[in-house]
Amino acid sequence: MLLARIFVGELKPGDKLPPDRVLAEQLGVDRTSLRAALSELAGRNIVRAVQGSGVVVLDYREHAGLDFLDAVFAMPDIDLGSAFNREMLDHWIEVMPAIARSALNRAAPADLASVDRLFTRQLDLLDGGGSPEAVSAIEVEIQDALVTLAGSTILRLFANSMRKLRRQFAISFFRHADMRNHVMTMRGWVQGLMAGKITPEEVSSALRAYLVEQTRTQRERLSMLPSNPGRREKRNMPGEPEKSGI
Repeated sequence: MLLARIFVGELKPGDKLPPDRVLAEQLGVDRTSLRAALSELAGRNIVRAVQGSGVVVLDYREHAGLDFLDAVFAMPDIDLGSAFNREMLDHWIEVMPAIARSALNRAAPADLASVDRLFTRQLDLLDGGGSPEAVSAIEVEIQDALVTLAGSTILRLFANSMRKLRRQFAISFFRHADMRNHVMTMRGWVQGLMAGKITPEEVSSALRAYLVEQTRTQRERLSMLPSNPGRREKRNMPGEPEKSGI
């Protein structure tokens, strides 16, 4: 509850939290539970106990880490807002081609064959009428495989922290894209690499151009949604999934 209030701006940087007794009553918890929660938030650099002033809210943009975002995204009633989602979209378009280039340059034939089998699983799902949610689960497996092949521990930790958000992103993407065409395009590049007909650098360049084109619909939809974070019950959009996501 405190994380949600901070993220959507109900509690702003510099705000002083009420005394423990009052805040515990407001949140409907006992003071022991409240102190445990405040201790965890302090450990995440989201609040700070200031001598003589009580507990003060910090600016999570300056102090918090990815675990804050992971915790926020786990809350089903939080809408991340279109500004954040556009930022995530731009980040994905820039980062994924770079990850793919690094991974494919390091990949052995057996690695490429393993990735190709994931595409086969997606196609089998589609043949059986698979949903965007089911196909997206394998899409995240493919991303994780590329991240692992890229060989960066820091990148893997970052990808782990963003897995929930990546899954929701993929679901939203597949709701607006031709899933079979997407899988066949990605698989064609991998098979081209396996046959020596295309280089990792060419795949990276083609992937970036593809993502820019294929996310136009999402970008247009985002431009019509509220920019700032909020609570989903206050801005539920007809036909939107339960979580925010891009």
